[in-house]
Amino acid sequence: MKYLKYFLILGIALISLSSNTSRTSSLSEGIYPGNLLPDIKNLENKSGTKMNLSDLRGQKVLLNFWAAYDACSHRDNVLLSRIIGSKRYPVRMISVSFDKSESVFEKTLAMDKIDAEYQFLVKGGAFSDLFGRHQLERGFKNYLIDEDGVIVAMNLTPDDLDQILNEN
Repeated sequence: MKYLKYFLILGIALISLSSNTSRTSSLSEGIYPGNLLPDIKNLENKSGTKMNLSDLRGQKVLLNFWAAYDACSHRDNVLLSRIIGSKRYPVRMISVSFDKSESVFEKTLAMDKIDAEYQFLVKGGAFSDLFGRHQLERGFKNYLIDEDGVIVAMNLTPDDLDQILNEN
């Protein structure tokens, strides 16, 4: 009985220590909800302005990967952009296209009437490192990222985005 009391106290101490370290441990980088999204560097829009995704820390960001040749991702790029603009959600949308041709990318933006400031074309398209790192060969994705760079949700439809942002 004497030892049982010590084991009980030791067990409680270990549990409290383990729960304390899990709160203070740093997040791991990754491409799934709960992960810290790895930085994307040197994005360049059609006017030549460069930025890194980490430049937007402190803001909510919707990062959308798409290409004009992929009808679903292209449609979602337009719809997500419109819903954020029309409802004035406090989210910065960053769109990254993997089109092979710069002229196709520019014509698509003009036709879609989307603000080109935060629309970026990745040179190398499907052969780029970014395409591989985010496993886009399995399909284009989007990520809702919080102010700290942590992925809150992924593969959102416009309705999903509307629901999540209305809750906040």
